[in-house]
Amino acid sequence: MLNQVMFYVSMKRLLDTNDVLNIRSSPSATSAIIGFLEPDQKWIEVIARDSSAKWGLVNSGETAGWVSLHYMARARQGNWLDLENMLSCFGTEPFWSLQMDSSHAVFDINGKANNYVLQNHGRAANRNHKSGFGARSSSDPRLSLTGIISAQSCSDGMSDQEYGISVDLVLFKNADLSVLSGCCSVQP
Repeated sequence: MLNQVMFYVSMKRLLDTNDVLNIRSSPSATSAIIGFLEPDQKWIEVIARDSSAKWGLVNSGETAGWVSLHYMARARQGNWLDLENMLSCFGTEPFWSLQMDSSHAVFDINGKANNYVLQNHGRAANRNHKSGFGARSSSDPRLSLTGIISAQSCSDGMSDQEYGISVDLVLFKNADLSVLSGCCSVQP
């Protein structure tokens, strides 16, 4: 399976406006149907492609399944590793979320949110599938946040959904350090 998060802006080549695109349990037209995409659905995140590059893995409800890429039109998009798109990240135990783009981030842990200003971000020199970032709280100079985002499979551990982006965060508050790991989706 190739890890390459991409978006498809719309369906194409459907028979009529009432037709749907089936989501299947494996990358095969004969595998079980586990869901569907509506013909007018837009900004569909494809987490990975199969080895033939003809099928894409998408999330559907609490699970992930495969759609034929033949019926989808690829969207133009920025590069999420360079934070050209908004990333929506999250983790469990403790529950946390991070909304981030190239200039700011909002980090929420157990319902307490803090705004951060990105100080820097950049690609790993020796790995083209990773990038790092550093941010400072806009309201509390004692808080900082650094992290590594990677193009790699990620599971939330609570559902059968799959994600194509993982994140490792390091939170600093004075001399205290916390490390969290989670998954991300690209927001159009």
